[in-house]
Amino acid sequence: MWTLLSFLVVSMAEDVPESLPLVEVDRDDVVLESSCRVRVTSSVIEDANGDGVIHVLGDDREIVFESTPLRGAPANSAPDAYQGVGIRVEGTRVTIRGAEISGFKVGVRATDCEELVLEDLDLIDNFRQRLGSTPAKEDPADWMFPHDNDDGQWQEKYGAGISVSESHGVTVRRCRARSTQNGLLFDRVRESRVYDNDFSFLSGWGIALWRSCDNVVSRNSTDFCVRGYSHGVYNRGQDSAGILLFEQCSRNVIAENSATHCGDGFFGFAGNEALGKGGKKDCRRLGNNDNLLVRNDFSHSVAHGIEITFSFGNQILANRVAGNAICGVWGGYSRDTLIAGNEFLSNGDAGYGLERGGVNIEHGARNRIHLNRFQDNECGVHLWWDEDPSLKDLPWTRSNGFACEANQILSNSFIEDRVGIHLRSAQDTFVADNQFRDVPKKTLVESSNVVPGSEAPPWSLPVYPVFGDRKAVGLRKHLAGRQHIRMTQWGPEVPHLK
Repeated sequence: MWTLLSFLVVSMAEDVPESLPLVEVDRDDVVLESSCRVRVTSSVIEDANGDGVIHVLGDDREIVFESTPLRGAPANSAPDAYQGVGIRVEGTRVTIRGAEISGFKVGVRATDCEELVLEDLDLIDNFRQRLGSTPAKEDPADWMFPHDNDDGQWQEKYGAGISVSESHGVTVRRCRARSTQNGLLFDRVRESRVYDNDFSFLSGWGIALWRSCDNVVSRNSTDFCVRGYSHGVYNRGQDSAGILLFEQCSRNVIAENSATHCGDGFFGFAGNEALGKGGKKDCRRLGNNDNLLVRNDFSHSVAHGIEITFSFGNQILANRVAGNAICGVWGGYSRDTLIAGNEFLSNGDAGYGLERGGVNIEHGARNRIHLNRFQDNECGVHLWWDEDPSLKDLPWTRSNGFACEANQILSNSFIEDRVGIHLRSAQDTFVADNQFRDVPKKTLVESSNVVPGSEAPPWSLPVYPVFGDRKAVGLRKHLAGRQHIRMTQWGPEVPHLK
């Protein structure tokens, strides 16, 4: 399913001279049409017409920045007033290396850029909205709305360190974003690689994909991508996320990343078109499908470690999912999901009613929950069905079903969970070979049909592509716990230990 052949390393600009010519940038609308070194000589250069201070045009370009920052607004400006684009890229086989970019709405914007390489970029202090939420009270106006992006709404509303659209074969590596709303936005990007980056301490999304398929996202940090939180007072998240997939993003590999202390660690939603809200009638098997989430750390989020809904055939394997406020996995209306070999630890202490704990799936079918370790959760596994009148008549639901049925809970261990397994109107659920230790309520069954099963079949990790040398998981273990999330009016506070 996932092959290395689609992700061959692109050899860039092999014939570029060892010493590139120097171009000094001291004004707006500088056009670069050949490989060069860049030195920025003005402290502030505003993008007056909103189309980019530096324009990189043409094919086979290597642009190397000296350590002089490109800044689009004075440092004392309000971050929600930042405008314009730092670097605009259009071309094939372009490399941008070493730029420091701040004070813009979008740091780098690339369109129709096949085999683009962005590496060693620093994206610090770019656009971010002022938050109305305070330690005492949430402001609902702070919610982000990722549901529409076909006309570039994400970058127009929320900005980005890097925004890439309509491209394939892209490489983004060793880049860093801080004090910005979004780190990296992919819009219709395919067969690309994102690795060894640190998009953390942001007030929106670390890495966000829209209609983007067959990509590898590996060994990145997207920690503390969060809004809508006050420890012990409210935990909303407001649709912030470390890694976000919206509107039919399929066959992506999300491997060995750290996405802790976020709104959701991973947030995947099939999309409005997939659900038929735009008029599509036949929605059979539309969603964020056949993605692999493997060996990531999705912990300490203010809502869910993993949210993946209205989708098919996803695999959630060998992840650490600990200390999330509501639940470890929220999988509403998911189908044919494999959840295996994960550790679910201490999830659900700030859940909402019966949505709490390790794995929560509403209206799911044929999902397999095998060989996981659950410990100290409010509830280990909770599956249910209810009327849900607002969703049952959607074209997606009519095409794909509405029942909670034929799910499997096999060969898991439950240790010190308040409730092990909770089933409500869950039909034909296969439950067998689970081990319980110090669980006061092992199984709660309400209006459900439990089918005796056998142990889970043998399971092992699939071979999957992974890029990068950075060991992102565990780098911020000294910040374990949601108490370390401290919000300011501009986003999460960046601690001294980064």
